[in-house]
Amino acid sequence: MASAITKSEIDEIKSARVARNICKKYNIDSTGTKTLQDFKDRLDLFRRDATIENYKSSYCKRRIQAAITKFEESKLQVINLSLQAKELIFQELQPEIVDIVNVIDEHYLENINNQIANFYNMKYPILVAGEVSAGKSSLINLILGKSVLPVGHLHTTKCICQLHYSIDSCLKPFIWNKRDKKLEPLQPIHIDKVSDLVKKIKSAQDLISKKKISTNAAEEGHSSLQQDEDYTDTEETPVLSTSVNDITVNCDLPDVELTSGKIEVHWSFDFLKDGIFLVDSPGIGETSLATQQLVNYLPKACSLVYVINPSNAGGILEDRLVRLLRVAQNTGNGNFKRFSPESAIFICNKWDLISDTNRPKVEESIKKNLKRLWPGFHDSQLILLSSQITANHLKAGYISDDLKTVYSLLSQLLEDSLKKTIVNYSCWLDTLLKVVAHRYRLLANCSRLDQKNRISYLDSLINNTSSAKTVVENQDFHIGIEKIIDDNTEQITTSLLHFFNSNKFKFSMTHWTLDDIPIREKVTNIEDVISKLIDDRFIRLLTVWEDHNNLLKQFYVKVRKSLDSRYEQALKELDDLENKLAVDVSILNNIQDLENVSSLIENSSYADGIPSKGKGLRRSLLAGLGVVTGTLSGSAVGATVGLTIADGVGAAVVGGVIGGATAGIGIIITIIVAAAVVTAIWSASKINRQTKRILHVLEKISPKILSELAQKNKARQVALNYTNPVKESIENMRRQMIRQVEANETLINQVNQKDYSMARDIALDKISIINKLRKNINDVLNSYDCGI
Repeated sequence: MASAITKSEIDEIKSARVARNICKKYNIDSTGTKTLQDFKDRLDLFRRDATIENYKSSYCKRRIQAAITKFEESKLQVINLSLQAKELIFQELQPEIVDIVNVIDEHYLENINNQIANFYNMKYPILVAGEVSAGKSSLINLILGKSVLPVGHLHTTKCICQLHYSIDSCLKPFIWNKRDKKLEPLQPIHIDKVSDLVKKIKSAQDLISKKKISTNAAEEGHSSLQQDEDYTDTEETPVLSTSVNDITVNCDLPDVELTSGKIEVHWSFDFLKDGIFLVDSPGIGETSLATQQLVNYLPKACSLVYVINPSNAGGILEDRLVRLLRVAQNTGNGNFKRFSPESAIFICNKWDLISDTNRPKVEESIKKNLKRLWPGFHDSQLILLSSQITANHLKAGYISDDLKTVYSLLSQLLEDSLKKTIVNYSCWLDTLLKVVAHRYRLLANCSRLDQKNRISYLDSLINNTSSAKTVVENQDFHIGIEKIIDDNTEQITTSLLHFFNSNKFKFSMTHWTLDDIPIREKVTNIEDVISKLIDDRFIRLLTVWEDHNNLLKQFYVKVRKSLDSRYEQALKELDDLENKLAVDVSILNNIQDLENVSSLIENSSYADGIPSKGKGLRRSLLAGLGVVTGTLSGSAVGATVGLTIADGVGAAVVGGVIGGATAGIGIIITIIVAAAVVTAIWSASKINRQTKRILHVLEKISPKILSELAQKNKARQVALNYTNPVKESIENMRRQMIRQVEANETLINQVNQKDYSMARDIALDKISIINKLRKNINDVLNSYDCGI
């Protein structure tokens, strides 16, 4: 078929009439083609044989299936290793070793249980979000290849809608049980054919709204939620369990708080057959409640597809994207954060509505804004798409390059998300096991060394801890860093004050239109709505200041350099301590100078059963994973970017602060809004009237907000939101390092005073078990090309 028409022949076509005739000649379905370019695109798809049938066995489909299959295999291995580690190691630790592990993670047993539960219940949701009328529903219909969702149906609802693959076709509505804080199933709605879905989804929305009103009334009367009598299929989250040698772990997880309920659509969607599912959401900013549902769901998502309407000014309604970004940055903080800003793609829909002459300018504007608003954004995360044109090709039986790009990026995001889930937890577990193995080796070594070597060995360890403690306990240790922070706080204050008095800031804070207030519900908490609108606008303008003023980035560079120089010696001592703890007695007996232990262990083939890959990588791993001091975040990210130990400390303290530290600034605005709203009279008027009143209040209080922010003390308050978290993080890190050193001192002194010969065999058994566990963990990580 490829030889039927050539690319040059297609390029030479000069009119739509000629192109239509050629389509007829080759019996090509010309559904949806209008312009000459439409016909040329269709002919080119025909030339390349880019049919749906050929795509069904495509590389992207295989990638998704392979990623999920690999993850399922890996997660079972990790669960089994976690259970063994919990049963055989962490539930029977010596008290002194417990103190060491607690410094690294005070909730290690709870975290092991939580991660086992998370792995068992792991699903693969792809969340589709975006602006009102950007074409989210059209995009989902396009991805699924079926007209499933009514275009624009979420304009009147606040309900999350999940789309799953199933051979049993039905809709499952759920309502939020406020008292028990879980989703309660309502009567399923049967579906006979896919064309019924649009109507049935609307019926399910109405059912949820009706039940919600009824349930709220019952709760006010202290009555319990009653289910329909003929409903027997309880779709509650199952209580799963797993066991190794009679150890049982409860794997029940709480529901996402969706106070507006949710709908599950079950149908034989071919794209979802491998286990992923799509989540449709209301337009962000559409209603305050709808936005909150989206915010609540985000932490559970594997990845985010954000749909942009290029017809908006600059291509993005920035105030709404900023709100989602703030949630993304502060979601799931800790060792096992699943969603992160890099797990997102942006689809600029309705691209056909932008004229050819304006496209370069609009595209550049969108990329520029995304680079400012979304951390780590790169051009490949943006797709320019016309869902309508692409859908027309699909109806004719062809998969366009745009749709293939969407599928390809979705598969890439899924691969990266699942890999990150496995790697983060596996590295955290390996870190705990490594520290425990080192301390058990200390007990075993000291029980076998002769008195002379034993005293020399312990003295060497005590010297390391004492040296590190001397550095970090010095009260003047942070004076230089604190001065840098205080001096830069003043500079940032001055810069912000100048920005708050600029014409650009004043105009942006006072210029409001009805389009900025996209509410479609009767508002009851006016203060909250207005505060969020102004707060979002204010935060977005701060990102403009951050982007155009290099002062903030310079501040973080200065702090990081200062941290590097001050912590280098303390971290080196603790690094040497870990290396000496890792050496077994057979090596110690042959070493005259214990100061050579560090270089020896770095050059050996194995350390605790795990291959050593050179001093540089080992040090970067220790820094990124917090193995040395237990003070860092536990993230595997630090290890993969090649950080040194000092770099790791700097990254742990200041990394991710830009854009994130501004989250609490809204209190300045909230106070002003509260004072203004209290004087306003509100009634249950029509939605459009409420919107106009909100606009009136915004215009009324904007000058007051500008007046408040024009004061130096307010600018300083904003500046402190950038600098105080850094100061607090540094001091917390110092205290945690002191705890680590003191815990080591306690254990070393106890070993020096007690006879641990009776515990030698137990310690050696523990080391043997840990080495096997760590070897198996490393095998899992190696399968993802990221072994330790």
